[in-house]
Amino acid sequence: MMQHLMLHCPFSKKAWHETLAWLRIPAPIPNQEASLMDWWQHARDGTPHAQRKALQSAA
Repeated sequence: MMQHLMLHCPFSKKAWHETLAWLRIPAPIPNQEASLMDWWQHARDGTPHAQRKALQSAA
């Protein structure tokens, strides 16, 4: 249930997209990752160093 609410629910995906766009963070929204932690690590690793602080404040 938690996986669905945080990663797979269409509303959650939209919320992630809007939040990341508002913060101007080029991280991908959660998609097919096995867990929220997997997505977080993937997003963090793919975010330029100068924007990682903004990403960390979003989670």
